[in-house]
Amino acid sequence: MNIRVAVAVVCCLLALGGGASFFVSPADSAPGPTEFDRTVAIGLTLEEQRGVADEQFLPRAQVAYSQYPYIVGYRGLGTAANDVDDSLVRQQFGYPQAVHIETVPDDVDIDDDGALVAAGFGRWTPADETFFAVNTGAETPSGPTPVPFADRADAEAFVTEHGGEIRTWDDRATFAASDPGGEAAKERVDRQQRLADENVSAAMELLDRPVEIVVGDDEPTLQDAIDAAPAGTAIELPPGTYDGPVEIDRPVTLVGENATVVGDDNSTVITIEADEVAVSGLSIAGIGDSLRADEVDAEGWDRRTEEAYGYSDAGITVAEADRILVEGVDMETPASGVVFRDSAESVVANSSVDGAEEWADGFMGVVAMRSPLVVQDSTFTEGRDGVYTHRAEGVTVRDNHFVEGRFGVHLMYTSDALVDNNCAVSQELSGVVVMTSPAGTAITNNVVVDTAQGVPTSGSDAYIGGNVIADTEQALSTSARNSLYTENTIVGNEVGMRASSVFPTSTVVRNDFADNDRHVRATTGPLRVWSDGDEGNYWEGAAGLDRRYTPTDPVDERLHRTDAARTLSDAPVVRGLRTLRGSVPGMRGESVVDAAPRSHPVNETRIETARALADGTATAEEVCGV
Repeated sequence: MNIRVAVAVVCCLLALGGGASFFVSPADSAPGPTEFDRTVAIGLTLEEQRGVADEQFLPRAQVAYSQYPYIVGYRGLGTAANDVDDSLVRQQFGYPQAVHIETVPDDVDIDDDGALVAAGFGRWTPADETFFAVNTGAETPSGPTPVPFADRADAEAFVTEHGGEIRTWDDRATFAASDPGGEAAKERVDRQQRLADENVSAAMELLDRPVEIVVGDDEPTLQDAIDAAPAGTAIELPPGTYDGPVEIDRPVTLVGENATVVGDDNSTVITIEADEVAVSGLSIAGIGDSLRADEVDAEGWDRRTEEAYGYSDAGITVAEADRILVEGVDMETPASGVVFRDSAESVVANSSVDGAEEWADGFMGVVAMRSPLVVQDSTFTEGRDGVYTHRAEGVTVRDNHFVEGRFGVHLMYTSDALVDNNCAVSQELSGVVVMTSPAGTAITNNVVVDTAQGVPTSGSDAYIGGNVIADTEQALSTSARNSLYTENTIVGNEVGMRASSVFPTSTVVRNDFADNDRHVRATTGPLRVWSDGDEGNYWEGAAGLDRRYTPTDPVDERLHRTDAARTLSDAPVVRGLRTLRGSVPGMRGESVVDAAPRSHPVNETRIETARALADGTATAEEVCGV
């Protein structure tokens, strides 16, 4: 197509659009409901979904948007009620053409925990024909829920029995769910840091216990000393080597100075089975190399996961014990370093774990299995994962250094995690990886350099802010829904950010992009709007633009690489196509638009730091202060 024909096509299409926001109006043919499994489903973390019992009824909704090719399924009615009136959702996906609600079966009731229970199945009912019983005490894993009925008389009977009021879809604002968009996770950071400080302070008090036994003077072996020590006292290990394995079954403190506990090369060296135990100032050697339990009752999904990840040989294993301190402990391990199973208010600090040279041959530096630890000021070299968590809701991982492993921090089924101010260098796959769709993750102020992926995210309501990511194949992904990505410095990567959500709902503002081969890569999905009002991002190459910037556009994506792209971007046909894409959602698939690109970086100093990391003129050790 030559330029004259292209311009004619553009003008024709613009005339058809008439300057309106969308070509397809809400009055066009409305699709009926489909099988929920065929929708783009959102709502509830995987852990929350797993917690829904077979007999529990979870109210759901389906919405067909005028400019989105898929029907969106909502697990929960509050988010659906919010989205259909959200201006950003309409900008990206069009108007809601059809909304269907899964109304409850005839035998629905509320159990003692507030869950809706029913023996039958619900049916899909148009939203404007549905009656919602609100304030009845009914709950889902996400909180209170309206109870939808296809018949008003049934709704009135339910309210008579359980209390509450009846609302219609026109009253949906009264039960629409608030959308924190990552703000809640951001606001939680300071509170979680204070709680971590309190846990660390309390754990450190275990080091103040009076020394009751000196190994070698008062008792011949370390195990003899543990067996003889009164609760609440300390056992001192003078410089030397001490035989393990040992088991600690009482609240005591092991404190050493140039002391090494050596295992039998066939098992865990120190096993802790009592609350309020501290291990400090020791080196550990002679750790076994088994990565799996010999015998574990592996019935059920969670037990199978525990067998796979929670029973490897380790320098220290903590089994169902709370308020444990591991401080100033160093070890080389062919398996894991420190394993926690079902431990609360425990701390790992000022320690180092040197794992297997080939990550596939080893295991984890710290395993937190259902254990919301604080892991801080420690170094994890090689091995598989520096810190691995499983259902460790509220874990805090801060001020650590991860070098040459597979993942620095690996979060599995772990909501409300805080990963702050860590340095991950030369990881094989990722600096910080979030899997299995948790909620409320906060990943802040980390430095990630020289890895395949910097921080691949997932889940919802996350806050990813203040990170410096350089020299990766892909720095960040926006797979977390309803999340906030802000003030990240993304420099010298093959791909800066990957826009990967099929139903994008996150806020991406005040980030700095420079020296990336491609600032953004977008996968299948509609328009992603990466600006909020007059606040956008800084894009190298887009400074000085007096228009919106599209980093996925074939021309715009080259503005920071060639001067010719700037000339081409001002051509009439390109301007016309850009205007068309800006007014017709159906023409803007697989793209990102920043309506308010910044003229100046958010943090120019951090850009220079990231450039130095990417080109090798500065080391992560220098930048991270380790």
